[in-house]
Amino acid sequence: MKSYTTFQSFLTVFLLFLFNLGGTAQIQTLYEGDICRKGDGETSDHICRTLEKCPVAIKEIEKQNHPQICSFDGKTPIVCCPPEVLKSYSATEKCREYSELIYFKRKDPILTASINKENYIINIDCYESNPLISGGEDAEPKEFPHMALLGFGETPDNQSWACGGSLISNRFILTAAHCEKMERNYKYLFANWARLGELDYNSVTDDARPVDYKIVQHIIHPNYKSPSLYHDIALFRLERDVDFSAYIRPICLNTDNKFTPPAIMATGWGKSGMARKVSPHLLKVQLNTISAEVCDSSFSSMPNKNNKLAKGIVENSMLCTGNTEGLKDTCGGDSGGPILIKHNTYKCMYSQIGITSFGQGMCGRPDASASHTRVSNYISWIERIVWPKM
Repeated sequence: MKSYTTFQSFLTVFLLFLFNLGGTAQIQTLYEGDICRKGDGETSDHICRTLEKCPVAIKEIEKQNHPQICSFDGKTPIVCCPPEVLKSYSATEKCREYSELIYFKRKDPILTASINKENYIINIDCYESNPLISGGEDAEPKEFPHMALLGFGETPDNQSWACGGSLISNRFILTAAHCEKMERNYKYLFANWARLGELDYNSVTDDARPVDYKIVQHIIHPNYKSPSLYHDIALFRLERDVDFSAYIRPICLNTDNKFTPPAIMATGWGKSGMARKVSPHLLKVQLNTISAEVCDSSFSSMPNKNNKLAKGIVENSMLCTGNTEGLKDTCGGDSGGPILIKHNTYKCMYSQIGITSFGQGMCGRPDASASHTRVSNYISWIERIVWPKM
């Protein structure tokens, strides 16, 4: 931005002052820091700021475009400042970057290194998943290295795990907004911990490398308003950077909002059925997707539907699964975990389609449906927060 002299600043203020005296713009009577225009979730809020703190408005004045006036501080206009357009890396770019993490180099034990150049062979350290054909089964070591357990205690322990999530960068967990807090013994507990690299949290001999990370910020989608079930998506920021390994690695995010595969996988440490305990071993299950119309019909008798699902199932932001025979389903404890498919380009990688959000309570019964937040609908919101270009 070009620097403004005292005279130029005064001139700008004077012109704005005359502009508003002429009655061609409405003063909103808002103060510095107030929201003057609410964002829609995909765009950020416009904030009232003094002109010198709003480079975007100064550029617009240069183009003879006058910003909305919130109020005046003396003769200094406070303008409705739009958010700056910040560039970010795309989910597609980051997916390509993370796909390289499965490879590592080691010195070739056979070839002799030359004087100036060492010889290496490329190794792959990952588990290539096979399509599921059963109602559900234990996950294998290194099969889902993006999986996160969310803990709600003061310290990470086996009694505190209650939600899932997925690692999408070196600092962020993607999960459901309703996983921010849970009620226990008549008080709310907040998600404080994310455990990565886990397989069976009751075992110390399984092939896993669990590491606990402190959650320091819950970023809830601005359009999520409990008890409504819409926009059930959140980003949890970790206190420190994650060390990637064969056991801990980010997942890719699907960006095609029209893509609905006929079958998808769900993973989590939730209950394996109604009246059963949560599973300490990570489970995987294949689910069939169903149409928004069929899904909407299945929730027609939902208690308090007008408060929870007033607009019914919204196809562009929700994805539904169901099974006529039952048995295959997500259940309590799976909330926030990923709904995914194998990536069609990168080896040992997955593409996250959705986030487990809500169901009908009776896990695995015939014709039961479950709804998942469709990740592709929120890609731009995720990119701005997780991968900004500095």
